[in-house]
Order: sequence, then structure tokens, then C-alpha cells
Amino acid sequence: MFTNIWTRFKQKSVAKNSDVSATKTKEQAPDGVQKETDDPAVQPKKPAVCNILALGKTGSGKTSLLNYLYGFTLPVGAGLPKTGKGLHEQILTRNGVAYHVFDTWGIEADSLPEWRREVLELVTRRNTSVYLEQWFHAVYYCFSANTARIEEAEVTEVIVPLLAMGCKVVIVLTNAEEGYKKAEKIEGMQQYLREELQKHIPFAKMPEIIPVSSVAGETLGGDKIVRFGRQEVLEAARYNLAEDITVRLPAIYKANLRAKLTAWKERSLLLLANGKISFVLNNNSAKQLIDLVNYDLLNTLGAIDADGDRLEKAANAYLLLTEDKQQMDKRWRPAFRRITYVNGYEYSKGLSVSLAMDIAAGLVRTSRSIRENLSRKVERTYKEIMESLANETK
Repeated sequence: MFTNIWTRFKQKSVAKNSDVSATKTKEQAPDGVQKETDDPAVQPKKPAVCNILALGKTGSGKTSLLNYLYGFTLPVGAGLPKTGKGLHEQILTRNGVAYHVFDTWGIEADSLPEWRREVLELVTRRNTSVYLEQWFHAVYYCFSANTARIEEAEVTEVIVPLLAMGCKVVIVLTNAEEGYKKAEKIEGMQQYLREELQKHIPFAKMPEIIPVSSVAGETLGGDKIVRFGRQEVLEAARYNLAEDITVRLPAIYKANLRAKLTAWKERSLLLLANGKISFVLNNNSAKQLIDLVNYDLLNTLGAIDADGDRLEKAANAYLLLTEDKQQMDKRWRPAFRRITYVNGYEYSKGLSVSLAMDIAAGLVRTSRSIRENLSRKVERTYKEIMESLANETK
């Protein structure tokens, strides 16, 4: 239950103590993040940013796949500017959405360790962000069915670690149009991938492995090449994103909550260690310090709520992008014990017996003992909140 103090200060505290709070969203949010609004009548809109990660060796059909899936006009065979090996980002705007496309260049067996490190670091950093606009919303790994060649290291060093960290990948077998023994090649590739993935991550959900023909045309013999696979790939990517939101969001909320409360504790202990405590009437000095600690705690809880509101709004927008009619259940936020007041010392006011007792107590109570006592109260409050969060997840 919220205390009266929480009710009084909630509106004021939202903007105070968060580097990602609602009032700072405009100046700190990444490009493309929609502005916050307090109007409950405003319905979620489709997001302005979509991040796509296309992985695979050079020549595996990544560019043609992206053109087919999203209607881009990237030059096939050239793709993104060749500024060096590794990952490169290009921003393409289509139908009001800014697509941030991350493509790979110069990826061969000798550069795989460097590429692997760059990919995993980027995915980890983005997919744990408190901004959904920073996440990867679709991740594709391409193998060409023309060569039917799959390097074992691509599976064990890239795909397996991605899946192990919770990043959902759609595996695409490009150039899957009809051809000499093409069906046998595709079946063999699918079987090999399933066996390798099952061997290395037996308890992980098997990713979709989808054959795709991205380019229409004619064979040398005059037969038509028909494009196919677009709907299946996009549906798999949308399903993965919807599942990511429902699974990943509570974990990010809890991590943000822990970080903010830990920062509150550290600030409070620093204040109690260095704040001024008078020699006489040190109860009053202590009370003033604990008031600052409590006000900071209220600000912190308000910032956590503001972050949760923003996460929920962004999640609902991306769920619209996935064509999922279900919005986030209001119970998605992990519950925790909202202790909004750290007990301390009380004021002694006016000429009274209490004042006389305070004066007498102040002569024997040292500044150090007061600081230690208040610090223990802060530590206990922090511990109780954290334990309630841990118990909720069991």
C-alpha cells in the first residue's frame, strides 16, 4: 500500500531522479523515439524505428533478401558502402518508418572471431536497453542454397551464442528457387542445422529455417523464377518480436529497478556519511538528513514508475507492428515492496520535557553513532525491497 507521503509526492517526484525519466525522454531518447504524452486517449501508434540485423557471409543473399522483405532498393552485389570489414549501419526510410539496417561485410573464416565478438557485443548492448527503440526487431542469418555450404563455425560461434543469450534468429536459406537437386540441398541444409543446434543448445527453442527465393527472373533455360517465402519470414520475425517483448520486458524493468534503488542507497549512504549533524539537538539534524533520504527514495520510485510507463507504451507500439492485437497485460511489472519511508529521529519542538531530554541525549550521542544508525536503516530498507523483488520472481 502507498503511504500518504507517496500520494503527495508522486507527481512531483517523477521528473527528479531518473536519467531515463519521462521528462528527460525528449533530450536523451534515441532518434526516432516518439514524444511522451500524458493523454490517456492517445492510442499506441506504430513505432518510427525498426532495427534489422542481417548476418551471413558475403554473397549469401542478404541484400536481395532485405529488398524482397521490405521493399528496399539496395544495390545487389554492392550493398552497404565498403568502409571495412564488420558491421555497418544504413538508415532507410519507408512508409514513415526509419529502418536501421545492420549488414555484414567481408565476413570469411579468417575474420570470424573478430566478427563474432562485434556482433555479440552489439546485440547484448542493444537488446538489454531500456529503450525498445534500441532493440533489434528482426535478426536474420542467411545461407545460400546455391552453394549449400554451411561453415560449422557460423553455427557454433555465432548462431548458437545468439540463441543462448535469448536473441531469436530467423535462419533463411536464400536462392531457394527450383534447380538441379535444389530440393535435396535445402532438405540437407535444414537437417544439418537442426542437428547442430539441437546438439549445442538442446533446451533452446528451435529457430525457423525458411527457404526463400528473393529475386524473380528466368533461368538460362527460359523457365520462370518465382519469388516466395516473404510472408513466412516476416511472420516469423514478427512472432519473435512479440515473444521478446513479453519475455524480455519484465527482466529489463527489474534490472532498471535494481540499478535505480542501488544508486539511491549509495547516494543516501554518502549523504549520511558527510551531512552536517549539530552537537546539540542532533536529533533535529538527523531528522533533516533522513528527510532528504526519504524524498530521494520517493523520487526514485517515481522514476521507476515513469520508466515502466514508457516501456509499456513502447511495447504496445511494437506489438502493433507485429500485428498482435493483444496489448501488454497490466500485470507485467514485477511486484515489489514499496517502502516509502526510512524511519529516523523525530523533531523536538518548543520548550518541553522532550526538548530537555534531547539536549541531554545529544551530549552523549555522538555524530558517528547517529550516522551508523541511520546508515543501517537505509541498508535495511534497501534489503527488504530487494528481497521482496527476489521473492516475487520465484
